[in-house]
Amino acid sequence: MRETFSAVQGAFPGAVPLIDFVDGQTRWLANQGFLPETSLAVLASCRDELAAGLRAEVRRQWDFAFDFASLSGLPLAGATGARAVRDHAPERAGRVQIVIWALPHVGVLDDGTVGQVMRRGRHHPTTACGSLHAAATWAADSRGDPLAGEQPIDPRDPEQSLVRRRLLSAYPGFDTFSPKELVERVVDLMLADLWDLIDTLTNPHNVDAAIVSGVLVHGSAGDFVAPRLVRLRRIGKTIELSASAATSDGDSTIPQGVSG
Repeated sequence: MRETFSAVQGAFPGAVPLIDFVDGQTRWLANQGFLPETSLAVLASCRDELAAGLRAEVRRQWDFAFDFASLSGLPLAGATGARAVRDHAPERAGRVQIVIWALPHVGVLDDGTVGQVMRRGRHHPTTACGSLHAAATWAADSRGDPLAGEQPIDPRDPEQSLVRRRLLSAYPGFDTFSPKELVERVVDLMLADLWDLIDTLTNPHNVDAAIVSGVLVHGSAGDFVAPRLVRLRRIGKTIELSASAATSDGDSTIPQGVSG
């Protein structure tokens, strides 16, 4: 465990164990009025089986959770998925509350290699996130093709086609990013796209929403989270906060600092 934690911390300083991250954010959200019994949790992560720990931990604390998963974690369920979230969330005194957990993932080997992970029953490391790795490989192979981003959706690979298009649109040179930089850029893109859906499809006067973002990091001895941002809108007021690492006394990740 110590070797794994050192490798993860080396690649993602400030990363904390997954359970600490979810515990800490849940407590902080409760202090802001977002309670599991009155909110609908939404899981925006990769479909990968490695993300099962994240899904289980959020559902342990938040009961029911709407699955917004896709290859890579990008919110490909789009407006239809967002409308479903809005319409499924419990109502309390005429208001609904939504808490989105937005965490794409990456693997870290004990030697510090980012973008690789040892999966159960496998004898050699494999890529994580595989979808992001495949998209970057495609972009490198397509470099110089002005029509790369306009290619029709592959009916045998529709979701990955959308991943490629969205990344190329946001970051034309994303194939040059390291696995660490790419997954961190994907967090930013997920936050932007998810907030756009919230802003467009929900009324701030009767829908409160929060997005908790970070990078889900898989080490050989467990899962960790490198905290990113928390954006929250409650009773029409929006704030954005940075999520800090767990404190030395064992307290969990608590968002700090207001910037909006």
